[in-house]
Amino acid sequence: MGNMTNPTRHARHDQMFPVLEPRDIERIRRFGTPVAYPAGTRIVEAGTLAPGFVILLSGKVDVSQRTALGSRQVIVTYGAGQFTGELAQLSDRPALVDGDVVEDAEAFIIAPDRLRDVLVQEAVLGERIMRALILRRTNLLEISAGGPIIIGRSGGADVMRLQGFLRRNVQPHRILDPERDPDAAALIERFNIDIHHLPIVLCPNGKMLRNPGENELARCIGLVRRMDETRIYDVAIVGSGPAGLAAAVYAASEGLSTVVLDCRAFGGQAGASSRIENYLGFPTGISGLALMARAYNQAQKFGVETAIPEEVHHLGAERDGADSIYRLEVGDGEGVRARAVVIASGARYRRLDLANIAQFEGASVHYWASPIEARLCEGQEVALVGAGNSAGQAAVYLAGQVSRVRLIVRGAGLAASMSSYLIERVKAQPNIEVVLRTEVTSLEGDETLTGVSLRNVDTGDETRHPLQHLFLLIGADPHTEWLAGCGVAFDQKGFVKTGNGSHPLETNLPGVFAIGDVRAGSIKRVASAVGEGAQVVAAIHEFLAQRRAEQASAKGVS
Repeated sequence: MGNMTNPTRHARHDQMFPVLEPRDIERIRRFGTPVAYPAGTRIVEAGTLAPGFVILLSGKVDVSQRTALGSRQVIVTYGAGQFTGELAQLSDRPALVDGDVVEDAEAFIIAPDRLRDVLVQEAVLGERIMRALILRRTNLLEISAGGPIIIGRSGGADVMRLQGFLRRNVQPHRILDPERDPDAAALIERFNIDIHHLPIVLCPNGKMLRNPGENELARCIGLVRRMDETRIYDVAIVGSGPAGLAAAVYAASEGLSTVVLDCRAFGGQAGASSRIENYLGFPTGISGLALMARAYNQAQKFGVETAIPEEVHHLGAERDGADSIYRLEVGDGEGVRARAVVIASGARYRRLDLANIAQFEGASVHYWASPIEARLCEGQEVALVGAGNSAGQAAVYLAGQVSRVRLIVRGAGLAASMSSYLIERVKAQPNIEVVLRTEVTSLEGDETLTGVSLRNVDTGDETRHPLQHLFLLIGADPHTEWLAGCGVAFDQKGFVKTGNGSHPLETNLPGVFAIGDVRAGSIKRVASAVGEGAQVVAAIHEFLAQRRAEQASAKGVS
């Protein structure tokens, strides 16, 4: 084993790096192809697609990561009976680390699509393999091994933007601050990079990006690929929050070819929640990202194709011979075609109507409270605006990291919008001050926030507070701009209307369904969204069966 360790690895070593028994290897040998590797062969290279899931019969393989200056650090050494790979191999995405044969090896390779067959057909062994893949990704995240390297000032708005994007998509990465890290400083000097042009990102495939957008970074590390426009999916799901992921899992597990698209990251608003304590089956609570990561991994297990981040611009209809299908316009002139569409695009965070708010977003103004933001404001005083469950969860989470939390509430209390258990927990925190009937009127500062002005809506009294961080959890508006002009009906608030077709979740367009927060009349809870995601799959089956019957009838008549 290498010297890169963490508590999870020590506690769950045998689950992370299991040694398969000969009988287990024989059970799955039929899924693979035999190979032989001489010592010195690189079987996996970071930034490129791995040949598959390699099970060693003999020999040894070192798995390592590259540092910013090109040296290598060994993470783990695999021997006979062990297998290479982590979640990237399940989804057929580029490898995050290198794998080099250090002792002549006999092995067999299982391709990604056959690996999914193993997980489904060999349930007990598949569970061990799936757990190992998940724990290995967790290990890479915890030791910051593999993936892209971001070089820039810690706490800078663009560094935090990129870091937040990678974290939400559960992608290992490293942050190197040239003011603190000599390797980063040496790299900047080597490439003659002006510090004002930071951050830069070094991708595993060797490319260097200068302050990239999220989609550019996603394509560089292989998260997003060009869409296959010749393929027609049974269902395309727009949005990968609880509703979208639930629909994807149920659809794919029931044999429907499924693609999921999302403009930023999987998990939706639930994925940004610091802690969810009232979701059935988790008595000790679970972070939103952990819950949604489980759902995302489950979707990949059943073969769901994902395009994240990939923003959908328009929904239209076209014909493919006798088949009437929908086309989603994405990316730069690309398209996704499907027989049915599920609108699960959720909602977008509301912003305060302040003229200069944009200049502080990312570094000082935040729309969720993750460990990244918590570390940034550790020991400081912060303000948080909001009165719903998300605000309560964030306030309690931040209270354990900062000196003081001012919870700014425009209303007269919390009972109308926050669960009682959260209200009790907020009251129990000695460093949370609930400020009622108050609103934010102005923000001060140049590059970073230095002060926030608050006004009592009853008296008009205004006070200024020296703060560097402001959290906004004030609800969201439906994310439906991409549906403009397609004919889908909305209610007065912009939510998608359903119940006009043959199913309560179907819109006025046949074969187009809406679920979760974007749907008019939906209950804004994670469990409700998951329930609608499961329910809509039955409606899709019914729609597709009816469409096939109509096509068969038309052929008979002709």
